[in-house]
Amino acid sequence: MSGFSEWLADVKDVRAPEALAVGLPTKRVESWKYVPIRGLARTTWQPASPQTTEQFALTGGQFVNVPKVDGCVVSENTVTASEQKRLDRMSQAHGFGLTQAALENTRLVLTIQKTASVVLNLHHLANQASSAGFATLVLRVEAGGQLTLVEQFESTDIESANLSSLRCLVALSRDSSVTHVRFQAANATAHVFSNLDVECSENASYRLQTIEFGSKLARNDIYIALVGREASASVNGLAITSGTQYHDTHLAIDHVVGETNSEMTFRNMVDGKGEATFNGRVLICKDSQRSATEQSIANLLLSESARVNPKPELEIYADDVTASHGCTVGSLNKTELFYLKSRGLSEADARAFLQYAFAEKIVEEIEHRDIRELVETQLLGELKHGELIVELKESVDV
Repeated sequence: MSGFSEWLADVKDVRAPEALAVGLPTKRVESWKYVPIRGLARTTWQPASPQTTEQFALTGGQFVNVPKVDGCVVSENTVTASEQKRLDRMSQAHGFGLTQAALENTRLVLTIQKTASVVLNLHHLANQASSAGFATLVLRVEAGGQLTLVEQFESTDIESANLSSLRCLVALSRDSSVTHVRFQAANATAHVFSNLDVECSENASYRLQTIEFGSKLARNDIYIALVGREASASVNGLAITSGTQYHDTHLAIDHVVGETNSEMTFRNMVDGKGEATFNGRVLICKDSQRSATEQSIANLLLSESARVNPKPELEIYADDVTASHGCTVGSLNKTELFYLKSRGLSEADARAFLQYAFAEKIVEEIEHRDIRELVETQLLGELKHGELIVELKESVDV
């Protein structure tokens, strides 16, 4: 039994019986072995109700106020056979994937037309206590199209567990590009689930910048397939985990054909009794010659109770490739602490400044200025030494 059993029993979706039979993933499922599912299992989840807003938003499992923008067309809610295959792959990955599919409330299909340049700002509004919303977004970017997608999460306090789930398909046609910025600062009792499936055709470019501050539990499943020559993907991520939070990112990039490029840079900073998991896998297939990939994962533990579960993977079946990878787990550098203290900083101030420097390497890469400033403000607030750090930035090389 799971917290979704009663809800699943009431819906008519053909996948509901299978979701009921399989249940939530247990620790026997490798990709979920660290996920604390107690809150999911013990909450009796109910369908969330949409809130009133004037923004383009995901609320109660529904998209509201879909913008009318030149170059962006709302398509029928039907998906192609290829898109359905990708959605089915999400569903069959584990029991929660089946639950996501069975309880899907709405589906939005948007097409970015040829050579159009479109900016979309999607706001995730908090659902009510003990309620959940499930939705799917399909984005089709035609040849030469450019899309900037910015996701922001409402931080309104909710007294008990609440859940939001979004499955997102992105298809990039030839010579198109997508910049995807995701700033997750949801409320402290939120359970946030994101499934992202991206397919890049010839000379297409996808860039994801994801920042995790909020929620009780956050799970991101990201799959990127480079299926056309000269396609590229870049993923930069930062997760700030504290208290009893759990942040989990599973990222996979497949070089399906040759002459493709990928880069992943991710940093976890964990304090208190927080726990973070990062699984980053890059696959370079047999015929994917002259491909290149870079992988860098850094993890900073700030307390004796903090935990991190990094698992970098690099599978190469071609012989003409360029690849580099690195993964570190550690605490603050004692030599750097000593240096800052010799400049007159207290122990607490020096530690805060080094934490800032660790995170800032990702923050400074955010191209969207407003989001970068929001993240910077949030980061300085988390470190509780914001004013001092701002002063020090002028005199110390971060």
